[in-house]
Amino acid sequence: MEFPDRVEKVSPYLYAEMDNVILKMKKEGKQIINIAHGDPDLLPPEEVIEELCYSAHAETAHLYPTYWGMVELREKIANWMKHRFRVSFDPMSEVMILIGAKEGITHLFLGLCQKGDLALIPDPAYPTYKASAIFADAVPVEVPLLANNDYLPDLDALTTEARIIIINYPNNPTSKKADLDFFKRLVEFCQKHGIYIIHDHAYSEIYGETPPPSIFEVEGAKEIAIELHTFSKTFNMQGYRIGWACGGKDLIRALAIIKTNTDSGVFVPIQRAALKALEIYDNFIPSLRERYQKRRKIIQDYLKDLDWEYYPSDATIYVWAKMGIRYNSIKFVTDLIKRHGVMIGPGGGYGRYGEGYLRFSLTQPDEVIKEGMERFTAFVHELA
Repeated sequence: MEFPDRVEKVSPYLYAEMDNVILKMKKEGKQIINIAHGDPDLLPPEEVIEELCYSAHAETAHLYPTYWGMVELREKIANWMKHRFRVSFDPMSEVMILIGAKEGITHLFLGLCQKGDLALIPDPAYPTYKASAIFADAVPVEVPLLANNDYLPDLDALTTEARIIIINYPNNPTSKKADLDFFKRLVEFCQKHGIYIIHDHAYSEIYGETPPPSIFEVEGAKEIAIELHTFSKTFNMQGYRIGWACGGKDLIRALAIIKTNTDSGVFVPIQRAALKALEIYDNFIPSLRERYQKRRKIIQDYLKDLDWEYYPSDATIYVWAKMGIRYNSIKFVTDLIKRHGVMIGPGGGYGRYGEGYLRFSLTQPDEVIKEGMERFTAFVHELA
């Protein structure tokens, strides 16, 4: 059976394939320690869970939601963006609720790209970026994120013929934070050449010291940029599937045309739970950051003992490490699962420039992370 190129050109999703390996191992009675997935083990705030349960019992909870999202939630988001980043948005025309940032990414490529347009895709990167460009019949163009350029795109090397670029800082998988100077240079470049910017800001609130900026802190960014935010990592609400897009009204309108003809919005009780999350942000987020910094140090200490290099970041829920042995990253991870029951993210799964690296996730309890790192260390010693 033949399928369209947009299907044939996209590889199966990395973690969907690895889930099959894990399922097979579990059927054999083996327990897997997963320090690969960006799937937080920590619970959402209790107030959020209570609000979800309460709102689900409302007489109107089963009805279709509004396509753009609850006005009350969009107003709260606009206020949060003003407080956090000192940027202003009209909640009625410049903010739209998403079923998680992932669908927003795919819908934005559909809304902003013509067939054959060049799409600048970072490498290594979240695999959905490249897949979304292909689904939109755009042509993905690799933008290497290299250690010798501190995992930032080399703007002087970018083609000026592109229609769109997608970036993600703090970055998955490298954990790199970008500063405002980089965003200023990127906006200037894209304004000059008529290139749209999608900024996936999923990890904006997971950091140690310096808060990561928004691209909208750069004057004029609204004309060409859209920024995506999510409740998944900030509030451990990844299964709720809710986030938002914000940007200039014309770009949001392009997204809305695709979305409103494709999906019917987010279940209202989930939107009310998200509203509650933003209300308690200041009380919840400091302790979450502390827990992730503690877990980060656990992994970093094990890597130090092995004399493996890692990127010294305090952001995201990942540690990005250069492999201290010559071994294909995907084969390394597959063998580690089979022999020691531990799953880590293979750098090669995020693009060819990720080969030779591993991504460790902070999304398990401390003791589970320690046990996983002990088994990982034992495997490395076996290969030495």
